[in-house]
Amino acid sequence: MTVKEMVGLASFSVISGVIFAALSHLVAPVVTLTAGHIGVGMIYGIWFIGGTLPAYVIRKKGIAFLGETISSIVELLLISPYSILLYYYGPAQGLMSEIAFRIGRYRSWGWRTMILAGTLPVIAAYPFDCLVSPFYPACRDPGYPLHLHFIIIVAMLVSGAVFAGMIVKLVVDRLVSAGALRGWPVAQARINES
Repeated sequence: MTVKEMVGLASFSVISGVIFAALSHLVAPVVTLTAGHIGVGMIYGIWFIGGTLPAYVIRKKGIAFLGETISSIVELLLISPYSILLYYYGPAQGLMSEIAFRIGRYRSWGWRTMILAGTLPVIAAYPFDCLVSPFYPACRDPGYPLHLHFIIIVAMLVSGAVFAGMIVKLVVDRLVSAGALRGWPVAQARINES
């Protein structure tokens, strides 16, 4: 990885971490109180952009994992209510996005790959929410009915596909078209595709 790519990874991760912290402090508590775990599921995908954003721009092995991990550390340093749980969430979610890019052999960056990278982190996040997180105790005791698990998982999958997959791709592609990411692998790939 070049120095420029390391700086880019750090920058994207800090931006994502600040967004995560703002969500954790301001949005998630309100959503939880008004719409519960289903409501949080509907915005959950925003927490997956820490992996998909830098990976889509830099396009190298390990970037999704590192990006999500660094973003979670930034969120932790901003006194997140999720506290030490972030030591799990960040790396685990980043690893799941990384798997999507690995499936495409780090050469496939289309809509399907990005949507997959935005949805796979649900595999790591939802069980941990239910089994460990203190924010959803009803998931453990008395336990959610099967249909509620299904609704929450679908909400998380759609949210991940939209926020971490589609919106990340759409915004970055627009930035490339505007010339804002000239010199980055994503811009070079777009030139080669033309």
